[in-house]
Amino acid sequence: MIQSVKTAFTLLPPSAQGAIWMTLSAVFFAAQAGIVRYLSKDLHFIEISFFRALFGIVVMLPWLMRSGVGVLRTSHTKLYVTRGLLSTIAMYGWFGSLTLIPIGDATAISFTFPLFIALAGVLLLKEPAHATRWIALAVGFAGTLIVVRPGFQEVNIGVFMVIGGGVCIAFSAMILKVMLRTDTPDKAAIYQSIYMLPFAFVAVLFVWEWPTPEQWFWGFMLGAGSTTAQRLYSRAFATGDVGSITPFDFTRLPFAIAIGFVIFSELPDVWTIVGGVVIFCSSVFAGQTESRRDRKKLS
Repeated sequence: MIQSVKTAFTLLPPSAQGAIWMTLSAVFFAAQAGIVRYLSKDLHFIEISFFRALFGIVVMLPWLMRSGVGVLRTSHTKLYVTRGLLSTIAMYGWFGSLTLIPIGDATAISFTFPLFIALAGVLLLKEPAHATRWIALAVGFAGTLIVVRPGFQEVNIGVFMVIGGGVCIAFSAMILKVMLRTDTPDKAAIYQSIYMLPFAFVAVLFVWEWPTPEQWFWGFMLGAGSTTAQRLYSRAFATGDVGSITPFDFTRLPFAIAIGFVIFSELPDVWTIVGGVVIFCSSVFAGQTESRRDRKKLS
C-alpha cells in the first residue's frame, strides 16, 4: 500500500508534488503555532524555544546515523553560528508573539517574511532591485497595516515581535543561500538546531521551570513538528517551481485559524483575513515574477 502511494506520488508533475509538500508543511507550521500557544499558558516562551532547539536535534539523529558523522563536515562554521543566533532571535520573536496575539493574526503578519527576504537579497547579495520587488514590498506593508490598523486599535507588542522575527529570518535566509551552494538542506537543518541550542540554553537558565511529563511530551512534539515543517518546506522548493507552489503556503492561515478557533476559541476579524490575503498576494506576485524572469535567463 505504502509503496503504491509512493509510486503514484512520483508520477505526479513536479508542480503537484511541490504543492503537496508545501501544504503538508503548512499543516505542521500551524500545529507548531498551536503547541506554542498551549504551552505558553504555563511556561515562558524562552523555555518553549529551548524545547524547539533541543528536540529539533533529536529528531534529526536518525538521519545523522544513516548518513554518518562525516556528513557534518563543512567550511561554513562561522556562518552556521551566525545563522544559529539569528534563528534563535527569530524564534523568540515568533514564539513570543504567539503568547500575546491570536494565532490567526500572527500567521497573517508572518506572510511578510518572503518580502523581507526579497529585500535582504537586494541589500546583502546585491540581487537586482526590480520594480516588482518594491511594488510587492509596498503592497505587503499595506496588508500589514490592514491587519494591525494602527490608530484604530491599540497595537500589541506581539505585532512588532512577529515583524522583528521576520527581519532576522530574512538575514538568516541570505546566509542559507550562501551555504546551500555547497551544503545540503538536511545538513543546514541539523546545524541550525545545533547552533541554536547553546544560545537557547543560556537564555533558558533565567526562566527555567521544571516541566511536567505532559509539557515534556508537547515540547518534543514541538521540536519534531518544527523540524518536519522546515524539511517539508525545503523539499517543496526543491521539487516545484516557486511561482506554482507559493500559493499553497497560504493554507497556513486557514489551518491556523481553525486551530485557534477549535482549541482556543479565537476567531479573527475580517480585517485579519483581508490583510493576510493582501500580504500573501504581494508575495505570490513577487515570486511568480521572479520565477518568469529566471526562466527567461535560462532560455
